[in-house]
Amino acid sequence: MANFVEKENIFVRMARYLFPQRGDNFTEILRKIIFMIAGIVLIVSVLILLITAGNKVSDTSDNNSLSDIYHGAVSGSTAVEIDTTKREELKKEYPEVLEEFLPLLEINDDVVGWITVENGDKKLLDYVVMQADDNDYYLDHNYKGEDSISGAIFADYRDKITAESQPANIVLYGHNMMSGEYFAQLTRFNNYHPAGYGLDYIKSYPTITFSTLYKKSTYKIFGGALINTSKEEGAPVFNYIRYRNFDTKADFDDYCAKILDRSTFINPDANLKYGDNLLTLSTCSLQFDADRQIRWVIFAREVREGESTEVDVDSIYANPDPLYFDYYYDLYGGEWGGRKWPAELIQGYSY
Repeated sequence: MANFVEKENIFVRMARYLFPQRGDNFTEILRKIIFMIAGIVLIVSVLILLITAGNKVSDTSDNNSLSDIYHGAVSGSTAVEIDTTKREELKKEYPEVLEEFLPLLEINDDVVGWITVENGDKKLLDYVVMQADDNDYYLDHNYKGEDSISGAIFADYRDKITAESQPANIVLYGHNMMSGEYFAQLTRFNNYHPAGYGLDYIKSYPTITFSTLYKKSTYKIFGGALINTSKEEGAPVFNYIRYRNFDTKADFDDYCAKILDRSTFINPDANLKYGDNLLTLSTCSLQFDADRQIRWVIFAREVREGESTEVDVDSIYANPDPLYFDYYYDLYGGEWGGRKWPAELIQGYSY
Protein backbone atom coordinates (compact mmCIF):
# COMPACT_ATOMS: atom_id res chain seq x y z
CA MET A 1 0.00 0.00 0.00
CA ALA A 2 1.35 3.44 -0.91
CA ASN A 3 2.23 5.76 1.93
CA PHE A 4 -0.24 8.66 2.39
CA VAL A 5 1.28 11.96 3.48
CA GLU A 6 -1.20 14.59 4.73
CA LYS A 7 -0.54 17.99 3.19
CA GLU A 8 0.12 20.81 5.63
CA ASN A 9 -2.75 23.30 5.96
CA ILE A 10 -2.22 26.30 3.69
CA PHE A 11 -2.59 28.73 6.61
CA VAL A 12 0.04 26.85 8.60
CA ARG A 13 2.38 27.00 5.60
CA MET A 14 1.78 30.74 5.26
CA ALA A 15 2.49 31.21 8.96
CA ARG A 16 5.76 29.30 8.63
CA TYR A 17 6.74 31.48 5.70
CA LEU A 18 5.75 34.81 7.24
CA PHE A 19 6.57 34.48 10.94
CA PRO A 20 9.86 33.50 12.61
CA GLN A 21 10.00 29.83 13.61
CA ARG A 22 12.28 27.82 15.87
CA GLY A 23 15.22 26.64 13.80
CA ASP A 24 15.22 29.61 11.39
CA ASN A 25 18.66 31.06 10.75
CA PHE A 26 19.41 34.75 11.37
CA THR A 27 18.91 35.79 7.75
CA GLU A 28 15.52 34.10 7.59
CA ILE A 29 14.39 35.67 10.86
CA LEU A 30 15.49 39.12 9.67
CA ARG A 31 13.66 38.65 6.36
CA LYS A 32 10.45 37.70 8.15
CA ILE A 33 10.68 40.62 10.59
CA ILE A 34 11.19 43.10 7.75
CA PHE A 35 8.27 41.57 5.88
CA MET A 36 6.06 41.82 8.99
CA ILE A 37 6.95 45.48 9.54
CA ALA A 38 6.28 46.28 5.90
CA GLY A 39 2.93 44.52 6.12
CA ILE A 40 1.92 46.45 9.21
CA VAL A 41 2.93 49.75 7.59
CA LEU A 42 0.91 48.87 4.48
CA ILE A 43 -2.18 47.96 6.50
CA VAL A 44 -1.98 51.13 8.60
CA SER A 45 -1.44 53.27 5.48
CA VAL A 46 -4.47 51.73 3.74
CA LEU A 47 -6.59 52.28 6.85
CA ILE A 48 -5.50 55.93 7.05
CA LEU A 49 -6.31 56.43 3.37
CA LEU A 50 -9.74 54.83 3.81
CA ILE A 51 -10.48 56.91 6.91
CA THR A 52 -9.27 60.09 5.18
CA ALA A 53 -11.33 59.37 2.07
CA GLY A 54 -14.41 58.59 4.14
CA ASN A 55 -13.90 61.71 6.24
CA LYS A 56 -13.53 63.86 3.11
CA VAL A 57 -16.76 62.50 1.62
CA SER A 58 -18.59 63.17 4.88
CA ASP A 59 -17.07 66.63 5.31
CA THR A 60 -17.73 67.64 1.72
CA SER A 61 -21.35 66.59 1.98
CA ASP A 62 -21.87 68.40 5.30
CA ASN A 63 -20.07 71.56 4.18
CA ASN A 64 -21.93 71.69 0.86
CA SER A 65 -25.24 71.37 2.69
CA LEU A 66 -24.24 74.12 5.09
CA SER A 67 -23.09 76.31 2.21
CA ASP A 68 -26.47 75.86 0.53
CA ILE A 69 -28.18 76.93 3.74
CA TYR A 70 -26.01 80.00 4.23
CA HIS A 71 -25.83 81.25 0.64
CA GLY A 72 -29.48 80.37 0.13
CA ALA A 73 -30.37 82.52 3.13
CA VAL A 74 -28.21 85.36 1.77
CA SER A 75 -30.06 85.29 -1.55
CA GLY A 76 -33.40 84.55 0.07
CA SER A 77 -33.81 81.30 -1.87
CA THR A 78 -33.03 78.76 0.84
CA ALA A 79 -35.36 75.82 1.11
CA VAL A 80 -34.43 75.35 4.77
CA GLU A 81 -37.03 76.68 7.12
CA ILE A 82 -36.53 77.52 10.77
CA ASP A 83 -39.34 76.89 13.20
CA THR A 84 -41.15 80.24 13.63
CA THR A 85 -40.93 80.08 17.41
CA LYS A 86 -37.24 79.22 17.26
CA ARG A 87 -36.59 82.07 14.83
CA GLU A 88 -38.21 84.58 17.14
CA GLU A 89 -36.21 83.23 20.08
CA LEU A 90 -32.99 83.60 18.07
CA LYS A 91 -33.90 87.15 17.02
CA LYS A 92 -34.46 88.09 20.64
CA GLU A 93 -31.20 86.45 21.70
CA TYR A 94 -29.26 87.95 18.76
CA PRO A 95 -31.15 91.12 17.81
CA GLU A 96 -28.29 92.50 15.67
CA VAL A 97 -27.40 89.27 13.85
CA LEU A 98 -27.64 89.20 10.06
CA GLU A 99 -30.67 87.19 8.96
CA GLU A 100 -28.65 84.62 7.01
CA PHE A 101 -26.93 83.38 10.15
CA LEU A 102 -30.09 82.43 12.02
CA PRO A 103 -30.33 78.93 10.42
CA LEU A 104 -26.68 78.31 11.35
CA LEU A 105 -27.16 79.49 14.93
CA GLU A 106 -30.00 77.01 15.25
CA ILE A 107 -27.46 74.26 14.50
CA ASN A 108 -24.72 75.60 16.79
CA ASP A 109 -24.53 78.88 18.67
CA ASP A 110 -20.70 78.80 18.45
CA VAL A 111 -21.04 80.12 14.88
CA VAL A 112 -19.41 83.57 14.54
CA GLY A 113 -19.02 84.02 10.80
CA TRP A 114 -18.52 82.76 7.28
CA ILE A 115 -15.41 82.93 5.09
CA THR A 116 -15.31 82.74 1.30
CA VAL A 117 -12.43 83.05 -1.16
CA GLU A 118 -13.70 82.90 -4.73
CA ASN A 119 -13.11 83.87 -8.32
CA GLY A 120 -16.39 84.03 -10.18
CA ASP A 121 -18.21 80.76 -9.61
CA LYS A 122 -15.07 78.97 -8.40
CA LYS A 123 -14.78 78.92 -4.62
CA LEU A 124 -11.37 78.22 -3.10
CA LEU A 125 -12.73 78.47 0.46
CA ASP A 126 -16.33 78.49 1.60
CA TYR A 127 -16.75 77.61 5.28
CA VAL A 128 -18.56 78.48 8.44
CA VAL A 129 -16.37 79.95 11.20
CA MET A 130 -16.71 78.87 14.82
CA GLN A 131 -15.44 80.29 18.12
CA ALA A 132 -15.16 78.27 21.33
CA ASP A 133 -13.82 78.94 24.82
CA ASP A 134 -10.40 77.60 23.83
CA ASN A 135 -8.32 76.95 20.72
CA ASP A 136 -8.51 73.17 21.09
CA TYR A 137 -12.14 72.14 20.72
CA TYR A 138 -12.57 72.77 16.99
CA LEU A 139 -9.27 71.14 16.15
CA ASP A 140 -11.08 67.80 16.31
CA HIS A 141 -14.79 68.71 16.24
CA ASN A 142 -16.87 69.83 13.28
CA TYR A 143 -19.40 72.65 13.23
CA LYS A 144 -22.05 70.30 14.65
CA GLY A 145 -19.84 69.48 17.62
CA GLU A 146 -19.16 65.95 16.37
CA ASP A 147 -15.74 64.28 16.56
CA SER A 148 -13.84 64.97 13.34
CA ILE A 149 -10.18 64.60 12.39
CA SER A 150 -10.48 67.66 10.13
CA GLY A 151 -12.14 69.87 12.73
CA ALA A 152 -13.54 73.22 11.61
CA ILE A 153 -12.41 76.76 10.83
CA PHE A 154 -12.39 78.72 14.08
CA ALA A 155 -11.50 82.15 15.46
CA ASP A 156 -9.02 82.66 18.27
CA TYR A 157 -10.99 82.41 21.50
CA ARG A 158 -9.16 85.21 23.37
CA ASP A 159 -11.02 88.06 21.66
CA LYS A 160 -14.73 87.44 21.26
CA ILE A 161 -16.46 88.61 18.11
CA THR A 162 -19.59 90.41 19.29
CA ALA A 163 -21.98 93.11 18.08
CA GLU A 164 -20.15 95.61 20.29
CA SER A 165 -16.54 94.73 19.54
CA GLN A 166 -14.07 92.56 17.69
CA PRO A 167 -10.27 92.45 17.68
CA ALA A 168 -8.36 94.72 15.32
CA ASN A 169 -6.81 91.53 13.92
CA ILE A 170 -9.14 88.53 13.71
CA VAL A 171 -7.09 85.33 13.70
CA LEU A 172 -8.66 82.24 12.10
CA TYR A 173 -7.25 78.71 12.24
CA GLY A 174 -7.88 75.72 10.00
CA HIS A 175 -6.23 72.38 9.27
CA ASN A 176 -4.09 71.86 6.18
CA MET A 177 -5.78 68.62 5.15
CA MET A 178 -3.95 66.36 2.69
CA SER A 179 -7.33 65.86 1.02
CA GLY A 180 -7.31 69.57 0.10
CA GLU A 181 -10.04 70.70 2.48
CA TYR A 182 -10.27 73.64 4.86
CA PHE A 183 -7.10 75.79 4.80
CA ALA A 184 -5.06 73.41 2.64
CA GLN A 185 -5.66 75.60 -0.42
CA LEU A 186 -3.98 78.55 1.28
CA THR A 187 -0.56 76.99 0.76
CA ARG A 188 -0.99 77.52 -2.98
CA PHE A 189 -0.51 81.25 -2.36
CA ASN A 190 3.16 80.49 -1.65
CA ASN A 191 4.71 81.61 -4.93
CA TYR A 192 8.07 80.13 -3.85
CA HIS A 193 6.65 76.70 -3.06
CA PRO A 194 8.77 73.83 -4.44
CA ALA A 195 5.71 72.64 -6.37
CA GLY A 196 5.86 75.88 -8.34
CA TYR A 197 2.55 77.69 -7.78
CA GLY A 198 3.93 81.06 -8.88
CA LEU A 199 1.82 84.20 -8.46
CA ASP A 200 -1.26 82.68 -10.09
CA TYR A 201 -3.18 82.18 -6.88
CA ILE A 202 -2.75 85.62 -5.34
CA LYS A 203 -3.62 87.17 -8.71
CA SER A 204 -6.66 84.91 -9.13
CA TYR A 205 -7.87 85.24 -5.53
CA PRO A 206 -6.69 88.63 -4.24
CA THR A 207 -9.56 89.19 -1.79
CA ILE A 208 -11.34 87.40 1.03
CA THR A 209 -14.97 87.82 2.02
CA PHE A 210 -15.43 87.41 5.75
CA SER A 211 -18.79 88.00 7.36
CA THR A 212 -19.21 88.08 11.09
CA LEU A 213 -22.70 87.63 12.50
CA TYR A 214 -23.06 91.39 12.33
CA LYS A 215 -21.16 92.67 9.29
CA LYS A 216 -20.01 91.54 5.85
CA SER A 217 -16.54 92.70 4.83
CA THR A 218 -14.09 92.31 1.98
CA TYR A 219 -10.37 92.04 2.76
CA LYS A 220 -7.44 92.59 0.41
CA ILE A 221 -4.62 90.07 0.86
CA PHE A 222 -1.33 91.86 1.54
CA GLY A 223 0.93 89.03 2.67
CA GLY A 224 1.59 85.30 2.74
CA ALA A 225 4.47 83.87 4.73
CA LEU A 226 6.18 80.77 6.07
CA ILE A 227 6.56 81.50 9.76
CA ASN A 228 8.60 79.83 12.46
CA THR A 229 6.76 79.70 15.81
CA SER A 230 9.31 77.67 17.80
CA LYS A 231 12.87 78.29 19.02
CA GLU A 232 13.66 74.72 17.94
CA GLU A 233 13.62 75.86 14.31
CA GLY A 234 16.03 78.68 15.12
CA ALA A 235 15.71 82.43 14.81
CA PRO A 236 13.80 84.50 14.16
CA VAL A 237 10.61 83.36 15.90
CA PHE A 238 7.46 85.34 15.02
CA ASN A 239 4.53 84.76 17.38
CA TYR A 240 2.05 86.43 15.03
CA ILE A 241 -1.08 85.27 16.88
CA ARG A 242 -0.23 87.54 19.82
CA TYR A 243 -0.92 90.62 17.74
CA ARG A 244 -4.70 90.88 17.87
CA ASN A 245 -4.98 94.51 19.03
CA PHE A 246 -2.68 97.51 18.67
CA ASP A 247 -2.34 100.21 21.31
CA THR A 248 -0.20 102.51 19.18
CA LYS A 249 0.69 103.21 15.56
CA ALA A 250 4.22 102.01 16.30
CA ASP A 251 2.84 98.62 17.40
CA PHE A 252 0.74 98.32 14.25
CA ASP A 253 3.56 99.44 11.95
CA ASP A 254 6.06 97.05 13.53
CA TYR A 255 3.67 94.11 13.15
CA CYS A 256 2.92 94.89 9.49
CA ALA A 257 6.62 95.38 8.74
CA LYS A 258 7.39 91.95 10.21
CA ILE A 259 4.77 90.47 7.87
CA LEU A 260 6.05 92.27 4.77
CA ASP A 261 9.59 91.15 5.60
CA ARG A 262 8.43 87.53 5.46
CA SER A 263 5.80 87.69 2.72
CA THR A 264 6.66 85.81 -0.45
CA PHE A 265 4.75 88.37 -2.52
CA ILE A 266 4.08 92.11 -2.38
CA ASN A 267 0.66 93.61 -3.15
CA PRO A 268 1.00 97.42 -3.42
CA ASP A 269 -2.77 97.79 -3.86
CA ALA A 270 -3.26 96.51 -0.29
CA ASN A 271 -1.29 99.28 1.43
CA LEU A 272 -1.68 99.60 5.19
CA LYS A 273 -2.40 102.33 7.72
CA TYR A 274 -2.96 102.44 11.46
CA GLY A 275 -6.65 101.82 12.19
CA ASP A 276 -7.09 99.19 9.46
CA ASN A 277 -8.87 96.01 10.52
CA LEU A 278 -6.82 92.90 9.73
CA LEU A 279 -7.63 89.25 9.08
CA THR A 280 -5.12 86.43 9.62
CA LEU A 281 -5.59 82.88 8.27
CA SER A 282 -3.26 80.35 9.86
CA THR A 283 -2.53 76.73 8.94
CA CYS A 284 0.27 74.18 9.23
CA SER A 285 2.89 73.85 6.51
CA LEU A 286 3.27 70.32 5.11
CA GLN A 287 6.42 71.43 3.30
CA PHE A 288 8.39 70.33 6.37
CA ASP A 289 8.33 67.48 8.90
CA ALA A 290 4.98 67.18 10.68
CA ASP A 291 6.51 67.83 14.10
CA ARG A 292 7.96 71.19 13.01
CA GLN A 293 6.12 74.23 14.37
CA ILE A 294 6.08 76.01 11.02
CA ARG A 295 2.98 77.73 9.71
CA TRP A 296 1.81 79.11 6.40
CA VAL A 297 -0.16 82.29 7.08
CA ILE A 298 -2.21 84.62 4.90
CA PHE A 299 -2.66 88.24 5.99
CA ALA A 300 -5.33 90.63 4.73
CA ARG A 301 -6.73 94.03 5.61
CA GLU A 302 -10.34 95.17 5.41
CA VAL A 303 -11.40 97.33 2.49
CA ARG A 304 -11.83 100.85 3.83
CA GLU A 305 -15.03 102.85 3.61
CA GLY A 306 -15.33 104.31 0.13
CA GLU A 307 -12.49 102.17 -1.24
CA SER A 308 -13.03 99.88 -4.21
CA THR A 309 -12.91 96.13 -3.57
CA GLU A 310 -11.11 95.68 -6.90
CA VAL A 311 -7.39 94.86 -6.80
CA ASP A 312 -4.81 95.83 -9.41
CA VAL A 313 -3.42 92.31 -9.66
CA ASP A 314 -0.89 93.35 -12.32
CA SER A 315 0.93 95.33 -9.64
CA ILE A 316 1.51 92.24 -7.47
CA TYR A 317 5.07 90.94 -7.59
CA ALA A 318 7.29 88.39 -5.87
CA ASN A 319 9.25 89.57 -2.84
CA PRO A 320 12.85 89.11 -4.06
CA ASP A 321 14.13 88.29 -0.58
CA PRO A 322 11.55 87.10 2.00
CA LEU A 323 12.82 86.55 5.53
CA TYR A 324 12.82 82.89 6.60
CA PHE A 325 14.43 81.21 9.64
CA ASP A 326 17.45 79.11 10.52
CA TYR A 327 15.86 75.73 9.77
CA TYR A 328 14.75 76.91 6.32
CA TYR A 329 18.19 78.28 5.46
CA ASP A 330 19.81 75.06 6.74
CA LEU A 331 17.67 73.09 4.27
CA TYR A 332 17.76 75.36 1.24
CA GLY A 333 20.75 77.59 1.84
CA GLY A 334 20.99 81.35 1.60
CA GLU A 335 20.51 84.14 4.11
CA TRP A 336 18.33 87.21 4.43
CA GLY A 337 19.66 90.28 2.66
CA GLY A 338 17.31 92.80 4.28
CA ARG A 339 14.08 94.54 3.37
CA LYS A 340 13.25 94.94 -0.29
CA TRP A 341 9.69 96.29 -0.03
CA PRO A 342 8.90 100.02 -0.30
CA ALA A 343 8.30 101.75 3.05
CA GLU A 344 5.25 103.59 1.67
CA LEU A 345 3.30 100.32 1.81
CA ILE A 346 2.72 101.32 5.45
CA GLN A 347 1.40 104.87 5.70
CA GLY A 348 3.76 107.15 7.60
CA TYR A 349 6.41 104.46 8.04
CA SER A 350 10.11 104.58 7.29
CA TYR A 351 13.08 102.32 7.80
